[in-house]
Amino acid sequence: MRTKYKQWAVDYLDEHPELVVRDLDLSDDFFKKPISIEIGPGKGEFILGKANANPDINFLAVEKNRTVAGQMSKILVESGVKNVRVCPLDFSKVCEVFSKEFFENIYLNFVDPWPKKKHAKRRLTFITFLNKYYEMLKSGGRIYFKSDNDILYEFTLEELAKTKFIVEENLLDYKFDEANDVMTGYETKFRGLGQPIHRIVVRK
Repeated sequence: MRTKYKQWAVDYLDEHPELVVRDLDLSDDFFKKPISIEIGPGKGEFILGKANANPDINFLAVEKNRTVAGQMSKILVESGVKNVRVCPLDFSKVCEVFSKEFFENIYLNFVDPWPKKKHAKRRLTFITFLNKYYEMLKSGGRIYFKSDNDILYEFTLEELAKTKFIVEENLLDYKFDEANDVMTGYETKFRGLGQPIHRIVVRK
């Protein structure tokens, strides 16, 4: 579903430079601590929960839709969380900045499935993205993938088979791990409808 443009949300990004990362200056103190990244975080329920549960780790939320990024930023500011930054850029541009073995973990939660075959290269689990994640992750770092989409789930497994990643977990019907995971807004909705959630965890 396409998000309707909201000027207030876009303006909110400009009003909170302490939260928003635009130039990706890796000399910033924020990037000197252990850091994980969520790509396509939506309104931020997941990354807020992870940040609160892991105060010694910083989290970067990359969300190219500026309206959604602004809505998420408002939630983060009002929560008072200090270890999250929002990057309102396309990941294809962001990934050019980070050096090898930079991130602790990468989270892909209910990302756009791009269901048409002609759009497969845009999927965030296409081989070119997976290879970039492999470079960006520290040794032992993990990708955590969740989706309700059968096509994207199967596609992701096929693409992962072409990489060096080690599959640690592959669940067609993932039973929520309350102690170590956080639900996104989409996940809460889909679980309420009784829809199975697919989960894949891979390690570098």
